[in-house]
Amino acid sequence: MPFPEGFLWGCSTAAYQVEGGNTGSNWAAWEAKKRLEPCGQAANSWEMWREDVRCLQELHANAYRFSVEWSRVCPHPGEFYDEALERYAAMARSLRLAGIRPIVCLHHFSEPAWLYERHPRGWLGEEPVEHFLRFVDRVVLALRGEVSEWVTFNEPLVWLMFGYGLGHWPPGLRHLFSLERTFLKDGLIDRVARAHREARRLIKSAQPEAKVGLAQNVADLEPARARVEDLQALQSWDRLVHGHLLDVLGSAGELDFLGLNYYTRIYVAASRLLPMGAMPGYGELEAAMGKPLFHLLGGRRGEGARTDMGWEVVPTGLGRVALRLWNAYKVPLLVTENGIADATGLRREDFLRDHLRSLAWAMGQGADVRGYLHWSLVDNYEWGSFTPRFGLYSVDRAKAFKRKPANGAKLYASIVKSNGAVL
Repeated sequence: MPFPEGFLWGCSTAAYQVEGGNTGSNWAAWEAKKRLEPCGQAANSWEMWREDVRCLQELHANAYRFSVEWSRVCPHPGEFYDEALERYAAMARSLRLAGIRPIVCLHHFSEPAWLYERHPRGWLGEEPVEHFLRFVDRVVLALRGEVSEWVTFNEPLVWLMFGYGLGHWPPGLRHLFSLERTFLKDGLIDRVARAHREARRLIKSAQPEAKVGLAQNVADLEPARARVEDLQALQSWDRLVHGHLLDVLGSAGELDFLGLNYYTRIYVAASRLLPMGAMPGYGELEAAMGKPLFHLLGGRRGEGARTDMGWEVVPTGLGRVALRLWNAYKVPLLVTENGIADATGLRREDFLRDHLRSLAWAMGQGADVRGYLHWSLVDNYEWGSFTPRFGLYSVDRAKAFKRKPANGAKLYASIVKSNGAVL
């Protein structure tokens, strides 16, 4: 089933998760505070980025999404490190000369530690927006000759929910029982929408031809039971974690494309005791609550096979979600993340085949999908642990960070080389 000519095939990574040495990040401070496994040198991609380009070439990739680390570029308020910007520009230039389109993400969870030292409430106030826009302006001026596609925010609702709802990520604020007031109604989501809108304006000013989007994590939502109440709860949860931000930006024409990060299916049940009247069946929520309370409140998990992250594998969900987003917003789609945490690597080939077949089905139904970027190129730091293995290339951190093709890399290379004809 060949894909359209010019379809983008590649991988995604995030700066903090692979570069190493980002000691000025709020995440580095958070790891010490919470006694998490430290990121340290991660995959050492800051020094070994040329090796990453070589891996992409082995995969026959023609696109690569990577992020620029805010704390590395701006280690102190108002101070910008030109050498870091020059290296990011060199990365993008090398990719482009290798026939690999660089797609740059400007915010992938990690932020400067100084931002929260100055503004402990973070994005609950307006100040981070202005700091972020100054960072965006400098990055775009440095990279505009090499990059024409930009992602402003990666999974903003995941970042906000874990950092400002549950308090599990920096800045560690808990507003779980005031989600509607904190996230909606001129709250966090609208603040991110303004930051995206202004960042897009800056990018378009410097590069009128540039394409600007954001990457939204979208689960395949289903009601936990065949009840009207559960369907209403699903719609309420969907509006919070998926729809509100996309509705605001889509209706204003502020998205040139929409990045889709898809991993799993989530069942949603009605619950009067929980925010938004909804009990979403995330594995992380079940682990935090404990199974007895989770099930007492109506929580339901899928019964399919699970990844090492505990996420149910539902390949058909990728096609359903892609088609739903296309029908809702009529904006070109780019799958910016899809992958499996699998230490054995034995499930990755089936995962790839099944998800890409589902994506092809959605395209056959009319969805305008422009590319597929696998998460991740190399094994990465998964926000507190190196245990999950997402990479098409393993990284031996004890042996000079040597890259080695993992199970699934050979298949993916053949899929990419044939433009999907071998599926």
